[in-house]
Amino acid sequence: MAIAAALELINDYVSLDRPAFSLAAVGLLVTSLSIFLVFRVNEGYARWWEARTLWGQLVNSSRGFSRQVVTLIREDTGERATSLATLQLHRELIYRQIAFVNSLRLSLRKQDNWAEIQQFLEENDAAGISEAINKPTYLLQRQGEQLSEARSHGVLSELGQNQLDRTLSQLHDVQGSCERIKNTPFPENLTFVTRSVAWIMAITIAIAVMDPGNMFDPVDMIVVPVLMLSFVLIERLGAELKNPFENAPNDIPMTALCRSVERELRQILGEKTLPAPVDAENGILM
Repeated sequence: MAIAAALELINDYVSLDRPAFSLAAVGLLVTSLSIFLVFRVNEGYARWWEARTLWGQLVNSSRGFSRQVVTLIREDTGERATSLATLQLHRELIYRQIAFVNSLRLSLRKQDNWAEIQQFLEENDAAGISEAINKPTYLLQRQGEQLSEARSHGVLSELGQNQLDRTLSQLHDVQGSCERIKNTPFPENLTFVTRSVAWIMAITIAIAVMDPGNMFDPVDMIVVPVLMLSFVLIERLGAELKNPFENAPNDIPMTALCRSVERELRQILGEKTLPAPVDAENGILM
C-alpha cells in the first residue's frame, strides 16, 4: 500500500501523455516471468510433498514394526508370548520406536530439548543417546542389537529377525531422505532472483494500470495493492514450502504425527491410558 500511495503521488505530479509502460508489453513480460515463478513454487511444493510422503511412510513403518515385534517375538512358535520378560522386551522395542520418531522430529527441526524422549527409554539408552552424534541412528542401532539378542535367546526366529531388519532398513531410508531434504538448501541465488522478479513484476503492473490523466483515485489504492500482493504471495509461498522442517506454520505437522504414532503404538501394547492427540491452534497444526 505504501508503494501504491507513492506511485499515486508521483502520478499526480508527473505529466505524461500516455501510460509509462505499454499494457501489451507488460502482459508479455508478466507471462514470461510467471513461468519463472511457477518453477519456484513447483520446486518448493515438490520438496514439501516428498517430505510429507516420507513421514507418511514413517508412520506406516512404525506401525508395521510394532506389529512384527508383538507377533514375531514369542516364547515358542505355538503360542503368543506371555512371560513378563518377553512382554518387557516388547515394551522396550516399541517405546524405543516412539523415541526414534520423536528424535527424528527434534533432529530435523534442530531442537535440543531431548528430555522429551527420555520417558520412552531405559536408563542405559538414555545415557547413550546423550553422547550420540546422530541420535535417531543410535536408536535404530540399539533396536538391531536388541533384536539380535532376542534371536540368540530363542524368542525370535531367523525369519522373524530378517523381517524386522527389513523394517529397520526402511526406517533408515526414511531418516536419510528427510536429512537429505533438510541439509540440501534451495540455491540462495535462485531465491534472490525469484524474489527480485516478483517485486519487479508487482511494481511494473502497478505503474502500467495507472491512468496518467487521473488524479488520486481511491479505487487504485484497493486494486493496485491486491495486484501487487498476488505476485509477492506466490513467491513467498514457494519460499515457505521449500523448507518443510523448520517448525513454521506451513511445515510438515511432525509433532501431531509423532503423537499419533505414540498413541497407536502404546495401544498395540495394550495400554488403556493414552495421551491426547495434538489439536490445531489458531488453524495451525504443528
